[in-house]
Amino acid sequence: MPLVNENTESARFIESNGSGKSYFGTLATIILLIVLVILIYPAIQHITKLNKEISDAKVVERSLQTKLENIDKAKVAYKAIEKDIPTIELAFPIGSDFVPYLKKLESMADQSKLRIVAAQVTDTPLSKPKTNDGLKTKKLDYTLTFEGSFVDFKGFLKNLENFIRTSDVSIINVGRDPDNILNETITASSYYLSVVLTPSENNSELKTPSATEGSPNE
Repeated sequence: MPLVNENTESARFIESNGSGKSYFGTLATIILLIVLVILIYPAIQHITKLNKEISDAKVVERSLQTKLENIDKAKVAYKAIEKDIPTIELAFPIGSDFVPYLKKLESMADQSKLRIVAAQVTDTPLSKPKTNDGLKTKKLDYTLTFEGSFVDFKGFLKNLENFIRTSDVSIINVGRDPDNILNETITASSYYLSVVLTPSENNSELKTPSATEGSPNE
């Protein structure tokens, strides 16, 4: 009988001791996991940050590659028109290029046996813009009055039409002055590239007079 009691007590001790070990093992595992999370989490954050930086770098690289391809295309396009640039600048100059343009009109009038007796021009900067950034299309309006035959005047209009720089003739008037001399008047516009000036810059620019009476040849 005493033997049975001793065996029972021993079994209870072993069972109790096993439960204690199991609880300690679970606690140790939890603590170990917490320690591992604390140690590994910064590394995970760093890896995530590196992955984002790599992804952003790939986006930037693709963007730069696209820009480089566009630059190469622009170079090819520029090379194709490079020889035509002087012609383009004559047709559509940077800056009003007014003085050479007026001289050309005078030359065409002389060739057509006409005499310019009056000229009127809108305020136009004579100097070229200091930068090519932000260029915009601007209009040069002018009115010229000629003295000569109508046949010669038609010849002038034909030459003006064939001239490389575009001139849009909006008004043509034909009449006689008090001395019964035939006069022909045109109002026309030409175009050029220039920057939009601020009021202070606009006042400092050299301009054509708003109206010039009499022959430009005088």
